[in-house]
Amino acid sequence: MKQGEGAPFQPLVYALDLLIPIGGLGQRTAWYWTAPGPQWLAYALLASGWVLTTAIVAGVSRSLQKD
Repeated sequence: MKQGEGAPFQPLVYALDLLIPIGGLGQRTAWYWTAPGPQWLAYALLASGWVLTTAIVAGVSRSLQKD
């Protein structure tokens, strides 16, 4: 893709796109970081998104159990 042809960078939407592992908002695939700092931050956001999703699913499934 040529410079200026892609979607404009939206930091909040990009962070949400990394934190929500299911689905996509289009920012994750449009932007790739070459510097190691932002790239590792993106990896950390992806990992924390999976942890949060797992915790939410565990909490919901526990609240639906008959006990």
